[in-house]
Formats: sequence, structure tokens, C-alpha cells
Amino acid sequence: MLVGEAGGGADPAQGGAAPAQGGTAPAQGGAAAQDCAAPAQGGAAAQDCAAPAQGGAAAPSFLCDAMLGGLSRWLRGAGYDAKFEHGIDDGDLVRLAQQTGRVLLSSDAGVFERRSLRTAAVRGLYVPRGLRPTEQAGFVLRELGLPVRDPRCMACGGALTAVPKDSVRDAVPAVVADRHDEFWRCDRCGKVLWKGSHWDGIVAGVAAAAGVAAVTEAPAPPADGRKPPS
Repeated sequence: MLVGEAGGGADPAQGGAAPAQGGTAPAQGGAAAQDCAAPAQGGAAAQDCAAPAQGGAAAPSFLCDAMLGGLSRWLRGAGYDAKFEHGIDDGDLVRLAQQTGRVLLSSDAGVFERRSLRTAAVRGLYVPRGLRPTEQAGFVLRELGLPVRDPRCMACGGALTAVPKDSVRDAVPAVVADRHDEFWRCDRCGKVLWKGSHWDGIVAGVAAAAGVAAVTEAPAPPADGRKPPS
């Protein structure tokens, strides 16, 4: 249950990345062209990556705390706009969530004691510690009842639009243009992407997150026993 939603609060008791391979030639607008790289277990990616999206209905957007960089990327792979701010102060994090209307995701139970979350000015969900990034994504999908959607840019969370091959031929290495016919451009950062060598890893990771959302039980509460207020 979201903190800030009618009906109660989130309870802690309930409740990664390979380098991109391929082109780095400038795309239109100065962005780099990238091959899709699959997030690996244990953390955020060393390189940007994305998978094609095909639009769809409006969906919630998220703001992840400093401990959840890997989660932000897998949520993007599952089709959700997730922002990650490394090293941001808790107060600034909460204020940013309030300003942008994003759902705050945190593994710090103390964040949920802040007034803006107690009064529902900010919606938030506690993400239990000790989970791998794909398990974290599955937890979020399950707790909020969200389906897997068309993937977004795993670099920034922007929507991806299919573009003609001829329009990006000068933005990708010749060998990529020869081997691939489908390309996408991120509407936010401008990167050009294609289904490269890590595509299967992305698909498998998102499928794993969806499986976690469907079948896992709630993990144990944090050792200190603290929980966000209801």
C-alpha cells in the first residue's frame, strides 16, 4: 500500500548492469547512439541502455532514493518513468517528489516519518532491503498492482519512438545499420537505440521482475523493526 493513499501506509514487513555494446556515434541533437545493455544483478549500469516502447496509457512515475539506482533502471525496462538522484539529501528527495508528483521509493524507513509523507502530500512506498534490483522491481509492481508495459529508455526513463532506419543511418556504426532494421529514439535524451547483443538479458530481467510480482511472498522486516507510519 502506498503511503499517501487512502487506506493506510506502507509497512517494511510487507512488502542490475553490463556495459552497452555497439555504437557511440553522435545521434541527432548531440546524443549518443547506444546498443541495448541488460542490467545485471547488484547495481546500476555502467552504460546507458534502452528498449523499444510503443506508447500506452498514462502510468505512475517514480523517484528512487540513493540506494535504488538499479531499481530505477529495471522499472524503466518494465515501462515506467523512474528518476534516480545519486547522493541526494533526504529532505531534498522528499521535496523533489512533492514538486514533481512522483511516487517516492525508498529503503530508508526514516524517510516515511517526514510530515509530507504522513500527511499524504507525498506518496511513497518502502522497498525492503536485501532484494536484488529485479526483485525490487517485482515488489513495486506487485504492491502497486502494475503491469509490465512497453519499455522506456533505461538511461533516463524517456518514452521511445520508432524511427526509420534511413533517418538514423548516420548516427550509428555502419555495421549496426547493416545488421538491424528497427531503431528507436528516446524522446527525452535523444539517444538512438536498437535490439543489440544484450536484448535477451533485458527481456529476461523484466520477465523475472514480473515473475517476482506474481509469486513472491513479503520479505522479513528490517532488523531495527522500524516501519513507516500508516
